[in-house]
Amino acid sequence: MHFFIDEGGTFTATAGWSAVCSLALPHKEVGPARREIDFISRKWPRRDGELKGGSLSADHLKALVEVLFRHDAILHVCAIDMAQENPDDIERHKAGQCEGITNYLAPSHHPNFVAEVQGLRKALERIPAQLYVQCVLMSELIETAIEENLMYFAQRRPRELGRFEWTIDAKDPVRISPQEAWWRDTLGPLQESKTRDKPMRFVRDPAFDYRYFNKNFMFEKELWHPDKPRELIQGYDVRKVISGQISFVDSRSETLIQAVDILTSFMRRWLANEISDDDVTRSLGRLQILKNNGGKPQSLQLATLSRKTGMRKSKLKANSMALAGRVMMKPGRGKKAA
Repeated sequence: MHFFIDEGGTFTATAGWSAVCSLALPHKEVGPARREIDFISRKWPRRDGELKGGSLSADHLKALVEVLFRHDAILHVCAIDMAQENPDDIERHKAGQCEGITNYLAPSHHPNFVAEVQGLRKALERIPAQLYVQCVLMSELIETAIEENLMYFAQRRPRELGRFEWTIDAKDPVRISPQEAWWRDTLGPLQESKTRDKPMRFVRDPAFDYRYFNKNFMFEKELWHPDKPRELIQGYDVRKVISGQISFVDSRSETLIQAVDILTSFMRRWLANEISDDDVTRSLGRLQILKNNGGKPQSLQLATLSRKTGMRKSKLKANSMALAGRVMMKPGRGKKAA
């Protein structure tokens, strides 16, 4: 699988809705999708040589989605309404994360390891609040995108699960920013740590083929605990899934990053009620996976940091966008939840 990631909005109160988006395509579809988008968009308006959602119409979006849909693209969105967030709660959330990074350092740890972990904490402490919020949403987005794409493609294109590649819109085309460096160095370990309490979900059913994923990412390791002896466990190398092949690119050089920018732009305007066009709603929904929560159709992942308990996934927005989405289960196949 090849994931293309971009963000929209400044993650400040004046920006209102901000979002991070992931567009996943099977590797075999990346080249054909890119060439087809380049062809259909050759006469579309551009800004500084790039396709930008703010310059395009609903018809442009519809044409783009049609191409991506035919090439099995899956869109995941994690959005936040910064106008409703409490700055003090964000700072408390950040402080808790900083404390958590070094919380279990012990005298038995090697000094070099201690220095490295302390350095990661200091780097996080220096990140401005708006970039911190973006990092948190990115972590939530990646977790959901990996899990749901695994379930979806294990039924349809299981060979694609043997390799994960990540292409992310770069803040600076010349160098990796401090935020990007922190995200690159910590997201894998943080996601791996999360799986201790919240393991990835799999489906025990012959219709779900995880052979290629297992072959490349299953491993055994000694798991360290702060309060009991190490234990040998079998699991999945989440760090390898995320960090094994990651690159930050200038969006001007990557058509599919520009495609994510378009989708993100329309999504933000839709969330802000600046767009009510049913064609836009359905177009955005077609690339997402239909979910159910208490029998209600859902698609978007909404988030807030303004809770004492920290990160919260709100109910996903139930509407015609969700109803237009792809179904998770391949038609005609049953399931047994793992």
